[in-house]
Amino acid sequence: MKKIIPALVLPLMITGSTLGLTGCSDVERLVDLMTGVGELGTLADGSGQTTIKLEEGITVPTQTGNQPLSSNPLPPLPMEDHPYMLDEYSSAGVHGDSYNSSVSPLPGPLGLNPMTTYQPALPGDDLAMCTPLLRNLEGLMASVCIAITGPSQLVLFDPKDNFNVLAQTDIPERKGLTDPAGGWYTRMDQKGRPVVATPDQDIRVYDAVKKDQQYQWQVAETWDLKEHLPEEVSPLDVIPDWQGNYWFMTGYGQVGYINRKTGSVDVLQLGSEGQEEKFGTAMAVTREAGFILSTRALYRLEVNKDSTVSIRWQYDYGESSTTNGDLTAPTVFDKGRLIAFGLNDGREQGRTVVLRTTGESIDNRTVCQQPMFKPGKSFLDNTMVGYDKSLIVQNNFGGVFYELVEYEPGLARVDVRDDYSGCDTIWENYTVSSQTPPRLSTGDGHVYQYSRKMGTPEDVHAWYLSAHDFETGAVSSELFVASGERADNPMLSIDFMPGNVMVSGVRNGILVLSDNSQAKPGGEK
Repeated sequence: MKKIIPALVLPLMITGSTLGLTGCSDVERLVDLMTGVGELGTLADGSGQTTIKLEEGITVPTQTGNQPLSSNPLPPLPMEDHPYMLDEYSSAGVHGDSYNSSVSPLPGPLGLNPMTTYQPALPGDDLAMCTPLLRNLEGLMASVCIAITGPSQLVLFDPKDNFNVLAQTDIPERKGLTDPAGGWYTRMDQKGRPVVATPDQDIRVYDAVKKDQQYQWQVAETWDLKEHLPEEVSPLDVIPDWQGNYWFMTGYGQVGYINRKTGSVDVLQLGSEGQEEKFGTAMAVTREAGFILSTRALYRLEVNKDSTVSIRWQYDYGESSTTNGDLTAPTVFDKGRLIAFGLNDGREQGRTVVLRTTGESIDNRTVCQQPMFKPGKSFLDNTMVGYDKSLIVQNNFGGVFYELVEYEPGLARVDVRDDYSGCDTIWENYTVSSQTPPRLSTGDGHVYQYSRKMGTPEDVHAWYLSAHDFETGAVSSELFVASGERADNPMLSIDFMPGNVMVSGVRNGILVLSDNSQAKPGGEK
């Protein structure tokens, strides 16, 4: 397999086509993105003041709604524990676990005089995107900070010491701006070790080892895939299965399986001859199967006794209007019985598609195709939250990865009927604009979005953490996080740490929002 694959354009890549460059000013903007990360601006200072004056010259509220945030805990995510991942700590990557549920058991900040700290990941103004946010068995946090140019970094942060950097190491450099590899969908195994798909056509398992009171990253395992993949094609995602072996996928139609006991590797090329299919998002894995969404179909894949991969079924949905892999990742929910994804096929409204995951070949696999948001202003790009029989769906119409543009608000909850006869939209909310995948906390019963405050001047970028009540969709609380272009979270992720702490991957680092209970309301000391 030595065929050179043409460039793939993903939403995670900075290219002329994704930014829609049309003139000199657009080219200048692209240059700005690649040479710097913008100003940080103002951080939430924990003073308890009701307003804050931004460096950009305007005054904004530090919080709206009710604080401390009321807690309405939900039952734990109905998902069986994965024996080879740290799912119980929601440390399985951007989307939380092998189901891509985007659910965390930890509560978010209460809003008690919130304060924000910024921790850079790369030196100077090197442009990088830190994702995912993984916690190991010691409570330390790891993130792959993917550089636009030069080598990316695997970074170890210490949450007990203001998230200072304890260790970092180079990840092999991507082949170019359009290379989808690099560690976007890194997972943490059951031993607390990041499993990274690298641009060097291999998979590496890293271990954080402490020597002489200092941590350093060591490569514990390496799985070389050069003999099994086309030239210049590297894995985009890797994830353990219930036997401790590894599923992996590229962005160009290849899916593979590594038997870690025997060392055997099998790669299957998906798609029909003459019909190019691309992937741009993460796999979902259950005890029985792996699921991949392409620009033409959803696949259920299974492993045979000889560790080869086969297609159990595929759902051909036609063709996405985004032919470059710009898709939602599939989300498994309802105890593994259902799977959902967003479909944009050129119609007035994006649709939420829900299918049964069962392996049997049945005609009534489709549960629903639910139209979402307002006609003409609807697009589904970010992966959904999946909890019990509910989905949380975000509107991404008008958003462009890594570009600070105005985009449509919209968040909705869709429930599958108990008898699987269809789906119903339970609520819609159009008050918050966000391009960061939402996260549900079962710890406090809220759906969180890292949102840009609309209505501010065009050159002012004010970012908030917005909490929606899971039952009603109402915005319970909004907390000011930071201002400035550097505080943009460009479709990366947010997650929670113990102690009502939110962590957000931003340009060239992380932002940490926490309560400052020692400060008194009104800024009194």
